[in-house]
Amino acid sequence: MIAVIHRGQKFKKTMEAFHQKRTEFIAQEIRNFDTETLYVFLEWIRGNAHKLDRITGMAV
Repeated sequence: MIAVIHRGQKFKKTMEAFHQKRTEFIAQEIRNFDTETLYVFLEWIRGNAHKLDRITGMAV
């Protein structure tokens, strides 16, 4: 993939929109996980000290 970043007048707004769309895409992918995949994903996040540093429960 080739990405071109333009730091023009609307740079901040464009990057915020990009991050929002990226978040929506990731959330949709996670919603499609089966129970086992979701569990492994959550354990991976917890084990690697990512942003979701504390997971108290899970409902599937």
